[in-house]
Amino acid sequence: MPPLPGAAAHAMMAPRPNQAVGSRHNKEDGVQSSVLILLYPTREGIKIPFIQRPVYQGYHSGQISLPGGKNEDYDGNDWEAALRETREELGIDTEAVEYLGQLTRIYIDRSNYFVNPQVGYIAAMPAFKPDAKEVAEVIEVKLIDLAIQSKMTEQMQHPSGISVEVPYYDAGGKHIWGATAMIISELIETLNERLPDWVSALHSYNAHISRGSL
Repeated sequence: MPPLPGAAAHAMMAPRPNQAVGSRHNKEDGVQSSVLILLYPTREGIKIPFIQRPVYQGYHSGQISLPGGKNEDYDGNDWEAALRETREELGIDTEAVEYLGQLTRIYIDRSNYFVNPQVGYIAAMPAFKPDAKEVAEVIEVKLIDLAIQSKMTEQMQHPSGISVEVPYYDAGGKHIWGATAMIISELIETLNERLPDWVSALHSYNAHISRGSL
């Protein structure tokens, strides 16, 4: 099995210029956290749930992210932390979520967090009951839509004052950027390398379910 694309895939969706977001923290003090890429079938195809954070006084106010958060001492590992955070934020039962693997850990300098992306699959569409304190909106996005769209960018002002070009994925008019976009980029590149016919398979799957039922 080929190695994960890691930094090369992250770089495709990383802000530019990279030096504008240079490290401001001691990484040895970085906080371990985990997020879950949850794949599930719907009538429209395989989807992933993202969450939009509420507006608050913090680093990630209003941003779109994957469900997840800080690893706690009582979490046995990154997978258990990702499941727990997903239960808390999305209000779903994660007992039936199947572990598919993990992607490359990514460092977020602004919050001094190390994020460990976990990938899982659940055979039935979850019934979301999001925690209003942590989730302003659940955004369901078709995996194939993320995979086939052309790269888009926007100009943003970095706290240093430098104008930064930020790549993003469009999710129904909302922008998925930053570490979340970099994680999704690695998911897509991993699927491209390990399952080269997966996009065609998803198109076939979508056509099949449009004639049937779930």
